Amino acid sequence: MMKNIISVWQWTVTLIIVVIYMVWFLITAAIFPHDKYMKWVQRNISIFFSLIFVKVEVVGAENIDYENSQIFMPNHVSMFDIPLVLGYIPVKFWGIQAASHFKVPLYGWILKQYGNIPIDRSSPRASYRTMMDVVEEIKGGKNILVLPEGTRTSTPELGPFKKLPFNMAKKAGTAITPMAFVGLYEINNTQSWHINPGRMKVAYGKQIDRETVAKLSENELRDLTHSRIQELLDDNKIT
Repeated sequence: MMKNIISVWQWTVTLIIVVIYMVWFLITAAIFPHDKYMKWVQRNISIFFSLIFVKVEVVGAENIDYENSQIFMPNHVSMFDIPLVLGYIPVKFWGIQAASHFKVPLYGWILKQYGNIPIDRSSPRASYRTMMDVVEEIKGGKNILVLPEGTRTSTPELGPFKKLPFNMAKKAGTAITPMAFVGLYEINNTQSWHINPGRMKVAYGKQIDRETVAKLSENELRDLTHSRIQELLDDNKIT
């Protein structure tokens, strides 16, 4: 019973904050540049997690490259992945999301204003065109966020990775920064509506540098990235 009461409170807080954020975004995104409003978002994400009784610890932030472009690749666990990347990736970045998300009223407009990139999954050819657009964005100096599993996992285990992100990394000639949301599955996942109070970590691993990306095949690069993220999950378990 108490678990249900706490989850109702957490979802109520979440919905209120989402509505406030969307209204605020509609106003500020039309007036201020990206850097200005994103600083506000990052400052307030930690408050949001405190209000839903989730303590977030950042580990390995020294592995982030603050000077050069990179592809951030975290595991995909929960709907809370999005506020986590917004609040705890300390550099400006753009995300790749399913084109269908951009058709959702208001939410789609916000994604477009933020600068996220729609990927059309209707055919391999359409996905490839998106990838080539992203490659050019990376070469132009943008940091990109990619969820290599492609969808939220239904178990605590790290799922298999798609090949396309690694083809993209090789064509762009950019480094990969592995990330892991450790302990998030126990807080919220696709198998339950509950939000469980607790601790979690946003862990950054040692970057896979440009030379390694260029040297390895797509399959080897995919396997290396998978093992690096798995190491982050194993080495930073919540005790």
